[in-house]
Amino acid sequence: MIFAPFSFDIFLCMRVLSLDASSTTIGCAVIDFVGGKIKLKHQSYYKPLKKVSIFEMLSDIQTFVTTQLETWKPDDFVIEDIVQYMAKRSGAKTIILLAILNRTICLHYYNTTNKEPVLLNVMKIRHTLKKTPVFPKKEEMPELVAEHLGIEFPYEYNRNGKIKTESYDVADAIAVGLAHIKIQSSPKPVKKSKKKKKKK
Repeated sequence: MIFAPFSFDIFLCMRVLSLDASSTTIGCAVIDFVGGKIKLKHQSYYKPLKKVSIFEMLSDIQTFVTTQLETWKPDDFVIEDIVQYMAKRSGAKTIILLAILNRTICLHYYNTTNKEPVLLNVMKIRHTLKKTPVFPKKEEMPELVAEHLGIEFPYEYNRNGKIKTESYDVADAIAVGLAHIKIQSSPKPVKKSKKKKKKK
């Protein structure tokens, strides 16, 4: 099967701040879309506070989000939704914490900007970015987003020369922003109006 390249609305311009959030690492990316061209402006990750109350952790994350909003002034704010964490491999405690964290970030954005965040689940993201019929795995996302951007992925390495796990969180954050841009800028199909049957 041959996949056609993405076509874009070249008149659409936007800056997207996208997050992949968990209680261990928050991947962050800023992507500009101008004149049909996509450019990765910034990528990073943030480590939420540990060994503190959940309220201290959430407050600290809100401060982080505020800093990103004030620094980058995005047009759209996109976050990976939590549907993917509903699999059997995640316990109720983990699911609840992730849901609280995710929706706290979303509510903070809404209260700060009076705009609703965009929520994309992992299936939608990977379906939008995939280049073969097979859905890409998490470990394949860095190279996939790099291919879409036409860059070498900015991996970080530990002292042993191995790729840091945080690099995959960053890749997921970039993927969220890329998927949003591709969805928003792709030509929308025109719905054909149904002809009414004439009564005999």
